[in-house]
Amino acid sequence: MNVRNFAIIAHVDHGKSTLADRLLELTHVVKQGAHNDQLLDRNPISRERGITIKLAPVRMIVDANDASYLLNLIDTPGHVDFSYEVDRTLSCVEGVVLLVDATQGIQAQTIANAYKAIEKNLVIIPVVNKIDLPSAQVEEVKQALVDFLGVGVESIHEVSAKTGLGVPKLLETILRDIPAPATQQDASNVSGLASVQPKNTQTEAPLQALIFDSYYDSHKGVIAFVRVFNGGVKKGDKLRLAIAGITFETTEVGYFTPDLVSTPHLESGDIGYVVTNLKDIHDVRVGDTIVLHKTSTPPVSGYKQVKSMVYASMFPTDTADYLNLKKALEKLYLNDSSLEFSAIFSQALGAGFRVGFLGLLHADVVRERLEREYNLSLVLTPPQVEYKQEDGQFFEPYIRIMILTPKAYMGAVVQLLENYRGVFRSMDNLNQISLVYEMPMSEMIGDFFDKLKSATSGFASLDWEFERFEPVTADKLNILINLEPIEEFSEIVVAARSREKGQDLTRKLKELIPRQQYEIKIQAQYRGKIIASERISPFRKDVTAKLYGGDRTRKDKLLKKQKEGKKSMKMVGKVEVPKEAFLKLFNKNS
Repeated sequence: MNVRNFAIIAHVDHGKSTLADRLLELTHVVKQGAHNDQLLDRNPISRERGITIKLAPVRMIVDANDASYLLNLIDTPGHVDFSYEVDRTLSCVEGVVLLVDATQGIQAQTIANAYKAIEKNLVIIPVVNKIDLPSAQVEEVKQALVDFLGVGVESIHEVSAKTGLGVPKLLETILRDIPAPATQQDASNVSGLASVQPKNTQTEAPLQALIFDSYYDSHKGVIAFVRVFNGGVKKGDKLRLAIAGITFETTEVGYFTPDLVSTPHLESGDIGYVVTNLKDIHDVRVGDTIVLHKTSTPPVSGYKQVKSMVYASMFPTDTADYLNLKKALEKLYLNDSSLEFSAIFSQALGAGFRVGFLGLLHADVVRERLEREYNLSLVLTPPQVEYKQEDGQFFEPYIRIMILTPKAYMGAVVQLLENYRGVFRSMDNLNQISLVYEMPMSEMIGDFFDKLKSATSGFASLDWEFERFEPVTADKLNILINLEPIEEFSEIVVAARSREKGQDLTRKLKELIPRQQYEIKIQAQYRGKIIASERISPFRKDVTAKLYGGDRTRKDKLLKKQKEGKKSMKMVGKVEVPKEAFLKLFNKNS
């Protein structure tokens, strides 16, 4: 069989999964009209939002040119939170379909993914999608692709993934232009594999199988999605994870239809799965390499351990749901190698968890899954980045951010980036302006994206990746209510943002905390100094109402007694911050 391994890459909501549906129908994997839309997106949240959250491989067989072809397609996530999974996926294929929405044009994630494909020397087939829509600007988008990729306009396909228009011709190009996988090569460096001439798949080279995804099955253990670069693997083989160093015996191997179908063996060039029988998905990490036990075969290059980039505290609104939240997180943890959590306790909100996420979308998806699938009501604190601290010096994470914006909005975007401590690195002037900046991640995870969309009338898009940690002058900002620190509102803040952050929090809390019988002072403390303060005046009962005339000293005596009583309440009483205040403060839309 002639094997073709390829992926579909695009910006969010440009039609990857819909195009995959048409290819599955063309190759008779499914019947037209007899399946759900976006078949490979099996998560209901993915379908509702139009965002591929979990990549999905599938095998197809098609007869053409008097030959049979075996196609392995991987539908990739389009959001920046999952960029490492996309990178490892591109290491498993020889070509990509680069999909661009004709109504939106080239976006930041389009460029980022295209650069990844170019670095790996993959064949790129450019495709303009949604050409059937009235607002489609087909010729303009094709010219933008010509300028960006340096290809001829005749090589750009026009399709409607929704109707199937142009998809058969695209399939022919995939069969013709994407090369068969290379074999019997040292895959320790996968870049350039597309240019190597294919050889006989029956190879005696030692096994190298790159893991590009995994999930946990309660009966089979962790199932690893792999691309076999060298050698072969079959049921009963004793294997080892090259980087983790963990050994196991595989109980099953197979391929995707997209359901799991077992097969006697997988050989060089195949994309399939390996049942590891291991119980912890965090041992079977994306980017690791499966090799034969007791061999010194090197791993495929490019591995990095994916770490949580943002953290938030999570509490059940009903304290009785703590154990239910714990069980729900443990279940998600089994199938999400990038999720991490630890128990914490809050005086105001009770027992909860500090949870680490890949990014803001990942955090939002996890929260929605917990609430929908496990019937939980949650309080999620604002996401924060994690600072490193060594010998009293703080280090904050910096990211490389790329923004694509129409030329008319360039001035507003540059001003916004400078306000958020961005540092200019480069600029390209295509049909749109492409700006590359470095900036602290703490600036990006707040309201930066909302303000970017507002400043550009929704036309700008961004992509980012972690760069490094930089030393910074920072410390803990404490919020005090009647001199008592409220840990839920405390966070590490750079000195340049401390006063602004302190004033913002104290002002909001003044609006949210109900008045009490005694005065409430809300203060922001930074490096031992009060840098912002607000006051909530107490209710005042008219204790002199029962007096009619008489000596003034009687009124003064009653007012003094009232004052002493309020002072006593303030000393021994504790301000109760209602959960509604936390919910409103932590909801950025409030």
